[in-house]
Amino acid sequence: MSMSHRSRVAASAAAAVALALSLTNCSTRGGGDAAAGVDKSTIKLGVLVDLSGPLAGSGKTVLQAHQMAVEEINKAGGVCGRRLELVVRDDGYDPQKAVTAYDEVEPQVVGFLNIYGSAVIAALRDKIDQKGVLSGLTSFSSALLGDEHLIVMGSTYDIQMINGVDWLVRHNKVKKGDKVGHIYLQGDFGGNSYKGSTFAAKQLGLTLIGQQIKPTDSDLTSQVNALKAAGVKAVLIDATSKQTASAASVMKASGLNVPIMGNVSSWGTSILSTSAKSAMIGNYQRMSPMGSLGGTAEANRKLAAAWKAKYGATRPESDYAVVHAYTLTHLYTKIISGACDDLSRSALVKARSKVKDFEMPGLLPPQDLSDPAQPTTRQSQVQKIDPAALAGLGTEEDFRASATANAYKIEPAG
Repeated sequence: MSMSHRSRVAASAAAAVALALSLTNCSTRGGGDAAAGVDKSTIKLGVLVDLSGPLAGSGKTVLQAHQMAVEEINKAGGVCGRRLELVVRDDGYDPQKAVTAYDEVEPQVVGFLNIYGSAVIAALRDKIDQKGVLSGLTSFSSALLGDEHLIVMGSTYDIQMINGVDWLVRHNKVKKGDKVGHIYLQGDFGGNSYKGSTFAAKQLGLTLIGQQIKPTDSDLTSQVNALKAAGVKAVLIDATSKQTASAASVMKASGLNVPIMGNVSSWGTSILSTSAKSAMIGNYQRMSPMGSLGGTAEANRKLAAAWKAKYGATRPESDYAVVHAYTLTHLYTKIISGACDDLSRSALVKARSKVKDFEMPGLLPPQDLSDPAQPTTRQSQVQKIDPAALAGLGTEEDFRASATANAYKIEPAG
């Protein structure tokens, strides 16, 4: 074989390799088979949720809302000419099980629509970052901000509570110089909210008295008695719905008749069937980063009607779980629609930063995802008990960002 012939063979081989590499790279564009979780007809998204552990009640509600939204989107034609498909695993709210579930699901999906709960998120953060997987979260902690791979949708716990304290002041429930109590769970959820109430109290001239509780605490008599003895004029609460009900019942029994401002997780529909109902109606408001199923806007009414049509008359225990999962599905779909020409993981992350004004009126205020270090919104909605509503809550005051919340600076994580 001559040198010139060998050179031509080598050049042809190199060209073939280059062509193969080119085709491989192009196969991720437009969602070719080489793109994780994407083929010509389907886009697969992962969901890790508790279906058997301590949060199974709300976890099942979250999954049902995701499934309902996906059916709605697919019926309307899907996204990027493809249908959405969920790959779901039950992690039992166990971080070790969640790691195993994540490792099983991750190669099958282009991204994670939802990873549920702070403990699970903490266990998976390094893996999410290493693989560059865009991941929606069920958490509102500002400590999770700053990572372009994580979607913390809505006002964070600290901002929710800042808006809550501001509402109490604007509506003359408390005034400058008053003492305000805050019962809050230890850990990221309660601690993050307590940062917000601390800031708001300082800005608005209030004295804050904190009472930290554990997730296992069921009787809050000692905490309520301490706040009563301190002479508080309102009580903020970041706790489970059962703990909120306990605190309200003790407050009524002890004669501490003051407003109760709860954070997003403080309400459960089952409260309506307990003695705490009478203690909370008229006194309890809840701050939420999203609308309620009892809202009067067209989108709220349609969602409540669709829920009843699909799942029957049984009330969901957590209305925010329904609305959050439903709107998060639509937000994630909006992100995907911005990457139709390149359905790769890196393209999804880039597309996320281009979403600057996504809104579902009545359900979700405008969301700006352009800066991962900042909340997607600083607006919160004030909700009140409405026993006739699907999940027991209606609207007290529509979405609003207080001047105090706008002045609050999010500290960089780490």
